[in-house]
Amino acid sequence: MSVAAAPGEALVRRAWWQAFRVPFRAAFVAAHGTMTYREGIVVGVETTDGRLALGEASPLTSYSGGDIGEASEALRQLATGVVGKPVDTVWRCDLDLRGIGAGAEAAARCGIETATADLLSRARGVPLSAWLAERCGTSASAWVEVNGTIDATGPEEAAAEARSFVGRGFRTLKVKVGTGREGDIARMRAVREAAGDDVEIRVDANGGWSESEAEYMLGRCAEFGVALCEQPVSPAGDEAMATMARLRAGSPVRIAVDEGCRTLGDVEAIVATGAADAVVIKPMASGLKVAVAMVARANEAGLPVIVTTMFDAGVGTALAMHLAAALGGGAPACGLATLGHLEHPLAKGVPPVKQGAVRLSKRAGPGVTLDARAFERYAVGPRVEVRA
Repeated sequence: MSVAAAPGEALVRRAWWQAFRVPFRAAFVAAHGTMTYREGIVVGVETTDGRLALGEASPLTSYSGGDIGEASEALRQLATGVVGKPVDTVWRCDLDLRGIGAGAEAAARCGIETATADLLSRARGVPLSAWLAERCGTSASAWVEVNGTIDATGPEEAAAEARSFVGRGFRTLKVKVGTGREGDIARMRAVREAAGDDVEIRVDANGGWSESEAEYMLGRCAEFGVALCEQPVSPAGDEAMATMARLRAGSPVRIAVDEGCRTLGDVEAIVATGAADAVVIKPMASGLKVAVAMVARANEAGLPVIVTTMFDAGVGTALAMHLAAALGGGAPACGLATLGHLEHPLAKGVPPVKQGAVRLSKRAGPGVTLDARAFERYAVGPRVEVRA
């Protein structure tokens, strides 16, 4: 049943979604598995005044759980709840979902919420980054420093990737570790030697070390001048935050929480326990509204935030870029240089990464459109829709 809108206020007329599957250009190896393709869902929200906005709902099973089928069911429930309602009401409402796991729910919410934020920021005539910054309690920056990510490959390949990134102007590199002690050490050594002393190096264990292994490896990280280690141990279990806090207390390297930081409650626990020097926020793993609340709380606590993608396609990557810009100037380098791993971004207008940074346009909204021809090539299954 439709809700009456104020004069001139648009309602959501239709919501649709369709799955895609895009191969990686080359396999990418991390502690949580090897990725050779990216599955996801593009979401469209159309209004009664003829506007179309896009979102992306792409759970990553190996990282946050959930799959395309479950995310599609979550989108069906969300779409049924939002069609016929004013756009600003859609952003404010919190619909309960039934029978949906956390990973699929977060991705589906991210898709609908991104499209809604697109519509609302364009209605205001401001970039999405500025609209998000208002809700984060920050001031948006026009550009974002970006880190290059090196997967858990052999040391020679890692060194070659490091040289390539540095040659393209990157000043921060993140090296995937957590797949084996000797391999991790060899990879860190090779990257440091290839990158030189002026480049910041981080490592990301994706929870692949035990506590004792992490204690040893954090010491070895210091030998190579590693500036930050993301998620050294598993985030699972009641003692996860306490373990992180113990590691941090004795670590010569700063520690960030990644897999253990997906909700506002997680940020509260990190602040309360002193478990990290920084937090990693992925809007696709938390939902956009929750991610905004997490950024606001971290900012209030003086906790640096690193925004990253989950190897999303173009729409999701553009969203992550705008959220990273909403952090304001002086934020750490963010994990946004991932779109090139995919065979095609499926979207036009995604800001390119140049000289290790992203510069956002001043256009209203996120500034991206669907590449219809490419999407048709990579689409999987029929388009599904819910109408008012």
